[in-house]
Amino acid sequence: MDLVEPISDEIEECLRHTLKSGELLMVLLTADLSPDGRYDESYLVLTQERLLVLHPNGISGPEVEDIPLSNIAKVQTCNYVGSGALIVDLPGQTQEVVRFSQGNYFKFSAVPHIVDAALAQPTDGAEAETSSSPPRRVEHCSTCGRALRPGSTVCPNCIRKTETFWRLFSYIQPYRGIALLGFALTLMMTALTLVPPKLNEILIDDVIVPVVTNYTQVVDGTPKQVLTPEAPKIPPPETVKLLLWVVGAFLCLHLIRALVSGIRMWTLGWLGQRITYDLQTEIYNYLQFLSLSFYSRHSTGRIMTRVTTDTERMRGFITSGFQDMVIAILTLIGIGIMLLWMNWELAILALLPTPLIVVGTMIYRHRIHWVFHTIWRRISVLNSLLADTIPGVKVVKTFAQEDREVERFDRRNSELRVSRMESVKMKAVFLPSIALITSIGSVILWWFGGSRVLENTLTLGELQAFIAYMVMFYGPVRDLSNLSDQLESAATTAERVFEILDTEPEILDLPGAQDPGCIEGRIEFRNVSFTYDGFARILDAVTFTTEPGEMIGLVGHSGAGKSTLVNLISRFYDATDGEILIDGVSITELEQRKLRSQIGVVLQEPLLFQGSIADNIAYGTPRATRAEIIAAARAANAHQFIMNFPDGYDTEVGERGGRLSGGERQRISIARALIGNPRILILDEATSSVDTQTEYEIQEALERLIANRTTIAIAHRLSTLKNADRLLVMDKGQIVEVGTHKELLATKEGVYRRLVDMQTELSKVRAL
Repeated sequence: MDLVEPISDEIEECLRHTLKSGELLMVLLTADLSPDGRYDESYLVLTQERLLVLHPNGISGPEVEDIPLSNIAKVQTCNYVGSGALIVDLPGQTQEVVRFSQGNYFKFSAVPHIVDAALAQPTDGAEAETSSSPPRRVEHCSTCGRALRPGSTVCPNCIRKTETFWRLFSYIQPYRGIALLGFALTLMMTALTLVPPKLNEILIDDVIVPVVTNYTQVVDGTPKQVLTPEAPKIPPPETVKLLLWVVGAFLCLHLIRALVSGIRMWTLGWLGQRITYDLQTEIYNYLQFLSLSFYSRHSTGRIMTRVTTDTERMRGFITSGFQDMVIAILTLIGIGIMLLWMNWELAILALLPTPLIVVGTMIYRHRIHWVFHTIWRRISVLNSLLADTIPGVKVVKTFAQEDREVERFDRRNSELRVSRMESVKMKAVFLPSIALITSIGSVILWWFGGSRVLENTLTLGELQAFIAYMVMFYGPVRDLSNLSDQLESAATTAERVFEILDTEPEILDLPGAQDPGCIEGRIEFRNVSFTYDGFARILDAVTFTTEPGEMIGLVGHSGAGKSTLVNLISRFYDATDGEILIDGVSITELEQRKLRSQIGVVLQEPLLFQGSIADNIAYGTPRATRAEIIAAARAANAHQFIMNFPDGYDTEVGERGGRLSGGERQRISIARALIGNPRILILDEATSSVDTQTEYEIQEALERLIANRTTIAIAHRLSTLKNADRLLVMDKGQIVEVGTHKELLATKEGVYRRLVDMQTELSKVRAL
């Protein structure tokens, strides 16, 4: 259970302004009811100092109730009919803090324990860290004390961008030869860019001006171009030769630039695609090894954004943005040297606006960084909404909630538009300001340069070359200003991507973990307890032993801990206390993958992957032959309906198996479990959502599947567990009864007997 839940950007912003510097965020839970029982969201926030309640739908926006912990005498949860509430005892009064539906009762039940632990701690933050207290989720930055994004361990305020970029460029290392070639071509492009103004200077001063001067006379004090018998009608051969040389140099220059540009474009494109491939492959591979708790904290849409969109942005920066930045910097250095070499006085005057540009760019980059963080979050929220709604479109249409979903999308999309418009407004102020500053530099240059030409201390060609270099100088300055957006965007996306790669898997193989070999299937729980959050125990000192080939049924109310128990067998989580053994060996000493390869799971809602029926049956055994696939399908009572399809075993199942019925999907999942020949079988409500005929066929297939295998079956339909060797009845995380179906029925006051009686009464009602 995660005690810090995802929240909207508005609530996150409100929370950032509400929390004081250094205040630790311990709990952030969403309540879904108003005090009068209507559906309405509010947020319970607990720090080491205060209990806060955030109401997003206040009259004038989000409202905050602030209750210091020092004023609280007691906190408790109350269970009403259809709802629950969190109650606090304050001096002279009892106050209902939040109300929630029964589905949220369990997560709020941990809050009183956490408050008690917080009240027992010293108020000083440093002392609280060293005191002995129950473990708790603290979503704050240990450096600056700012609240972190839900599900994140990275503080964007403390990240050093230089480290992020060095790490990003480490992906170039395997291709350093290609990268060096691209860099050399970039240097060549920069050098070629500096040549044309110098050629123009030669063309004007040594070709055009001398010829024009020979054809010009002063008439009535005004220079006029006239032809006289004394003036040569044909330019000197040396001038024509120099003109041809300059024109030829221009032509060669353009040809070389086109060739270099093409090679550079292909080189950087190849490099970018390889880096994108490496990044996406590394992230996807790493995602496969992360624990289930990671996926409970991050939505599918956010993960997809990091794997696809973010890596593409990073590729664009490495291959385009970074190279453009390098070209701009090298061009600035080269042009600066040329300007100082040509005329240092004019150069200093022309470069006067540069410090203003640098300072303005630094301020702009700092402010735009947080804007990009907000934009990224809202893109992720929008993607999460799409990933949630599109697969559930049938439910949307069933309840005629199209308008509601359109409104939700429009609200999220509007939030994204507002954030992007904030970026647009900043650009609209910053970029024209940079253009104005550069224009002032050009005006200064024209005035002083023109004056020097009139004084004959500067030639027309030198002025033209100087102006051309200045135009080229301010071009990269503007480019660098524009690139700051791309730089900040790349930094933001790199932080998000590396946040995944820096997440440590919670379930790891110990050094020297052993291969379990072919296990017999003896399962032993020794005083096993488990908690998701460090407070509320889902399992409490569970002890039992399952012999090889025995079938065990798990029975109990929802939330009793049945699914958690079977998840521990597969080692999706590690037990908080106690020990789980397979064939006498602790599962923490076994290799996870080889252990799980001998555990078959059939879920209540089986998930099929996009592909053919044969591919799905052989998913856990990729090398299975077609004969083995057909044999598994026959054993699962699936062969007949598969052959009724025109394409048989090559039939595409559609997204999540949507082209098949629930019973068909279930039988394919049984065949998928059967083909791997698992020694331990876990059945989690395998027949709860199918009709009677399909249930009979599935039960028949399951009887074949469980033969000679250790089986643990969870079922609310108790009739399906009559033939189990033993039943374990669970209540509030503990095993309260053990026995066969007949033995437990004989206990008139037992939990199992009450469950059977309730289902018997319900079946009579259905029969009526």
